[in-house]
Amino acid sequence: MDSDDSFLNEIPSLEKVPDQYDDRIGEMSEFYQKIAAEELHESETIREQSLNQLRDWIAKHPNIRKCRTDALFLLRFLRSKKYSFNAASECLERFLAARMVHPHWLTNLDIEDPELNALVTAGYLYPLPERDAHGRTIIFNETVQFDATKFKASHATRAHQLVFESLYDQQEVQCAGIVHVYDVSGMTMAQLSLISLNEIKTLAEYMAKATPLRIREFHFINTPGATLALVNIVLQFLSEKLRKRVFCHRSWDELYAKVDRKLLPKEHGGQTSKAECIEIFKRRCQRLRPRMLQMNELALDISSREESKHWRSESSTDAELEAGAIGSFRKLAVD
Repeated sequence: MDSDDSFLNEIPSLEKVPDQYDDRIGEMSEFYQKIAAEELHESETIREQSLNQLRDWIAKHPNIRKCRTDALFLLRFLRSKKYSFNAASECLERFLAARMVHPHWLTNLDIEDPELNALVTAGYLYPLPERDAHGRTIIFNETVQFDATKFKASHATRAHQLVFESLYDQQEVQCAGIVHVYDVSGMTMAQLSLISLNEIKTLAEYMAKATPLRIREFHFINTPGATLALVNIVLQFLSEKLRKRVFCHRSWDELYAKVDRKLLPKEHGGQTSKAECIEIFKRRCQRLRPRMLQMNELALDISSREESKHWRSESSTDAELEAGAIGSFRKLAVD
């Protein structure tokens, strides 16, 4: 049973030093409390001390203009970094900086946006309603649903951020993490041509350094040759720890050995239809829409500091980075 999150219907303060800090988080089940204690080294004392320390850091940060300070928001960073203050504060700073530098990728997460709604409705990406035996949430993708003639790469990145933001404030997700399952059998060269290798590198760095989420596993099913090349390129930009969590499967049966098929959409052996999974996700996005739109107002001044250097896509002298994905795959094939 999930902790009570009825207060998520309220819009949190963005004041660096509000009149009163919001410490509401609800109470987790014993299952998730055990995960928090054993895997994240969390205790009530450590949680309280860490929240106070991070709030003090925000209050004194000269470049943070607007930022949430409620407990659930800050616990995204503390729990994903196992209560390392330095790692959590750096992740938070990078999270804010990335939104300033790449708003077209990371902001305007609105389920009522026509393109984003169409992408979700088509079934491109959505979280599954039931969690696995380890308490992890599964995010399911069908690449074939991304029409490269209608959508841009920014729509794909915003769809991912919409899913993440819908999950970030769930304590169970913060503690147990997520599992990605990508059906890439329908990936096309037209899709790959929408994003350059330089952008892939930037997104991979964002995922590794500025995403306050415990990413436990990546699973790719029915991986065509071009997609496998893309996966190999992305792996170069990930940490060794994340690389070890990536699995490529030639068939659904291979996936079922790693992921409980009952949790997948009914069309792939599960119990809940794809349409119902999508509808559940859309209802949650609608419920959280005011909170997610408020995230557009987070502000970090990057004009006089170096926060943006980690995320600004500089032009590369390497012709392969300039060419985009298709050119690089042709080069890989020749090599």
